[in-house]
Amino acid sequence: MYDVAHDQIRGFVFGRFTDCPPGGGYGSLTLEDVLNDAIKPLGVPAWRGTMIGHIDKQFTIPLDVEVEFDAGAGVITMLELGML
Repeated sequence: MYDVAHDQIRGFVFGRFTDCPPGGGYGSLTLEDVLNDAIKPLGVPAWRGTMIGHIDKQFTIPLDVEVEFDAGAGVITMLELGML
């Protein structure tokens, strides 16, 4: 994991989460609850439901590459190339 200070985080892009309903006890939180508790207080843009992650028909974004995203338009733009 990268150790990134909160003041360096400029936004979050989350993939599609499947098969993760709330469970019992601590696991009773919904995904929405977790994202609201952890991300919303940071005051940065957040977009969920993108086609990244452990799903069929996905695309990948290299680590440590600068990107910009427009959640309303559903667009992620890589501003530099990743390592080959």
